[in-house]
Amino acid sequence: MYKDEVKLSKVRDAMRQERLDALVLRIPENVIYLSGAWCGRGLSYLVFPLEKDPILIHPGGETLPPTWVRDVRFYKPESYEHLGSALEMGTDYVRKALSDLGINSGAVGVEQAWEFVLGTPLRYEMNVAGEKTLATLRQKLTGYNLKDSSPLLVKSRSIKTEVEVKALRKANRVARTGLETFRTNLKAGLTEVELSSRIEHKIITEGVLKHGAHRVVACAYVASGPVTAEAYKYVIGNTKRKMRRGDLVMLELDVVVDGYSSDTTRTFTVGRPSKKQTMLLEAVLDAERTSIEAIEPEVSAAEIARISIEVIQRHGLSAYLVHRLGHGIGVSVHEPIPALHIESKDILQPGMVHSIEPGIYGEKIGGIRIEDDILDTTRGAEYLSNFPRLPE
Repeated sequence: MYKDEVKLSKVRDAMRQERLDALVLRIPENVIYLSGAWCGRGLSYLVFPLEKDPILIHPGGETLPPTWVRDVRFYKPESYEHLGSALEMGTDYVRKALSDLGINSGAVGVEQAWEFVLGTPLRYEMNVAGEKTLATLRQKLTGYNLKDSSPLLVKSRSIKTEVEVKALRKANRVARTGLETFRTNLKAGLTEVELSSRIEHKIITEGVLKHGAHRVVACAYVASGPVTAEAYKYVIGNTKRKMRRGDLVMLELDVVVDGYSSDTTRTFTVGRPSKKQTMLLEAVLDAERTSIEAIEPEVSAAEIARISIEVIQRHGLSAYLVHRLGHGIGVSVHEPIPALHIESKDILQPGMVHSIEPGIYGEKIGGIRIEDDILDTTRGAEYLSNFPRLPE
C-alpha cells in the first residue's frame, strides 16, 4: 500500500484554503481515499492533520486492512464483561489523537453533509456517520470549530492521481473476468441467478488469486427478456427466470477492488441477434463511441451528454431515452463529479474518471445499455474498461 503524496498534498492545499487544522473522517470511502484502508464495518476513524502524518483509529475486533498509515490505534469498545459503545470509545480516541498531534483547538472538518456511501467488504452490514455521530463529535470535541468538509472531499476526489488511476485500471482488469464469464456462459436454459452467481464467483476468486487483490466485492445484476425494458431501475434481474434463445440479456456489473471501483454494462443476446436487435445495439454503441470521441479538456459534461442524445435521435430512438449519460467513478461506484447530463455544470478535466453509458428502454424494444469506464486525459478520452461491446 503506497503513500500517494500527490493526493495528500492536494487535499492539504484545499484544507489551507478552508483554514482547517484537521479532518476527522469515518465514511469508508473517505477513509480509503486518504489512508488506503478499506475497513470492514464503517467503525474506523481517520484523523488527518494539516501538517503531520494521520492517525487511523480502528476497532480491535476487526482485521486491519492494508494501509500506509503507520500510527494505527486499536480501540476495544466491548468485551465479554462490559457492553461498550463503539461511537463513544471511537470519538474518545479521536479527541486523544487530535491532542497528540498538537491540535487542541481550531477548525476541524467533518463529514456533515455525507449521506450516500460506498459499501464495505462486509456487504450486509455497515455503520454510517449520521446525526448521532455528529452530535457525539460535537460533545467530545468541545473547543473545536467543526466545519463541513464534504464539498472539499467531493472536489478533491473528482481528479484522480496516477496512483488512483492504477487502482482503477486494476479494478477494471478484475471486472473483465466477469464480462468474459457473462459472454461464455450465456445460453438458453440457464437462470439469471445462476449466471449472476457464476460471474461473481469468478471475479472474486480470480481477483484475489490471479490479480493479487486483498478484498473484492462483485455485484452482477443479470436481466433477461422483457424485463430488460426496465433495467434502468434498481435492482432488476437475478431471478429464477430461465433465459431463452433470442433474449436480450443485460449485465450491470459493479466491482470494487481494494476500495476502488469499476462500473460496466454489456447487453448481449442468447444466440445470434436479430436484425432489429443488431440495429438497436449498433445505435447505442454509436452513441457511446461518438460521445467518447468528443471528449477533450475543458469540454462541458452537458455537451457530451447532448452529443449522445443527438446520436440516439438520429437513429429514431429518442422516445426510449431514460437516464443521464454518466457519473464519476473512484472510491465510490457513483461519484457526484462529473455528472454527464444536459443540465450539468461540470467541466471535464484531465484526471477525471467517469462512466459513459447510453441506453434505450421500452416495451417494444426491450432494454439495451453499453457502459464503459473512461479516463479523461490531455489528449482526449481513454478506455479503462476494454471488452467487446456487441454480441458475436
